[in-house]
Amino acid sequence: MEKKLEKIFGAYHYAGGYELLFKTGAFAEHVFEQYGGNMPEWYSNASEVLSLIREAADCDNSKYPEISSKLEALRGSVEKEMRSVVELRDNLAVCEYVLKRLCEPQPAKAMDNEKEASGIVSLIFRTKDNATVRENVKAAVALLPLRIAKSRFFDIVENALETQLGRTEKDIDDIISNIEGFAGLKISGDEIDDKDAETVINTVFGSDFESTDDKELRNLYECTERVADKVIKRIDALSDIGLMINSALLELCAAKYAGKGVGEVYTNVTVTSLIIKLLDAYESKDAKAFDEGLFYEGIEESELEKLEDLRLKIPGYEDGFITMAGEESEEVLWDAKRCVTLISDSIFGSLDTEEVQYKTVDKEMIMIKAKELKSKLADAFAAGSRLLQRARMAGVLSKLPLFLNNSDEVKEYVKSNLESCRDEKEKAVAVRELREYFSAR
Repeated sequence: MEKKLEKIFGAYHYAGGYELLFKTGAFAEHVFEQYGGNMPEWYSNASEVLSLIREAADCDNSKYPEISSKLEALRGSVEKEMRSVVELRDNLAVCEYVLKRLCEPQPAKAMDNEKEASGIVSLIFRTKDNATVRENVKAAVALLPLRIAKSRFFDIVENALETQLGRTEKDIDDIISNIEGFAGLKISGDEIDDKDAETVINTVFGSDFESTDDKELRNLYECTERVADKVIKRIDALSDIGLMINSALLELCAAKYAGKGVGEVYTNVTVTSLIIKLLDAYESKDAKAFDEGLFYEGIEESELEKLEDLRLKIPGYEDGFITMAGEESEEVLWDAKRCVTLISDSIFGSLDTEEVQYKTVDKEMIMIKAKELKSKLADAFAAGSRLLQRARMAGVLSKLPLFLNNSDEVKEYVKSNLESCRDEKEKAVAVRELREYFSAR
């Protein structure tokens, strides 16, 4: 193998081992801090992942393919669970939108719509940074009382899809899948593995709340908050587990070309031994070891400087890395592509290195897909309360490309939605949440 190519594999290997050490350490410390070392049931995959990380640290490289295969299977399971939990989160976000507004006390006096609209617009445009302004507008769309006709809503969705002309069918299907998620369409009772979450979603999606008293609403809202918090923790846990798997897979892949032997599969002997020390403390539930935080002792400052330097350089290696690997052999090319995917920020980027040709969409296909989506949304809007419909519409609009094209349109949108809303409680929640959003930025 060409020396330069071997050196690049070595760079990926060097960075990957440290990533595995830091991510495994962060995960273990979090479990001890939050749960005293006793993982909740939704961490079910973590124990097996940590066991495989340990196994790879001590084995001969002939075992790497078998361990990699097991890690990839776990990666697929974690990704599938992550998608389900994210969809559950989106449904709960719709529920929170509804319940927060229903639980709001009646304001003592009517809102000064013009004054509040002017204040919100000022906050949106208080920065000159265009990206920040766009995020501010999206927040306003998500939180303001929504008072637009359904026909206008469907036009906005259709126009957003039309802007994707020239992209692949897979791209459009992914966008539509996200829209369905934000509208709370993608999960059914059979797919919810949390009884409290199932109760919340079924109640909010199936009730008009006309005969529900304030105490029942408050209890339901508090339950929603608890469930949503647990779901966020599950998402964080699955993300951490996915990152550990990626780092371990990267090391097993790159180690073949980095000239590493038994006991140094993770960067070098020092890093590998630190990972084993960390796993020993974790498995024995040695809380004192985590309190003292001695898992990174022995790493020289020069090593961390080298790591930081490589982190900056690795993205620039990618094109040449793939080209050189392709000239070497199909196997080397396959491994190089995996290294590039596994070190990226995309936790569940595809490890299928085969080139897949997706059909490019034309306007006719866009219109067919838009019609199917509109039909699904219309069916969903036919059930449940008006507030539920607005929550779903707001969730979708806030995630689409901006449909407000200039500052005048933003001002008019803010003003018209406040003025058109006769529910003082709904307006009070929206304005308070927007002010909290801007004060936190």
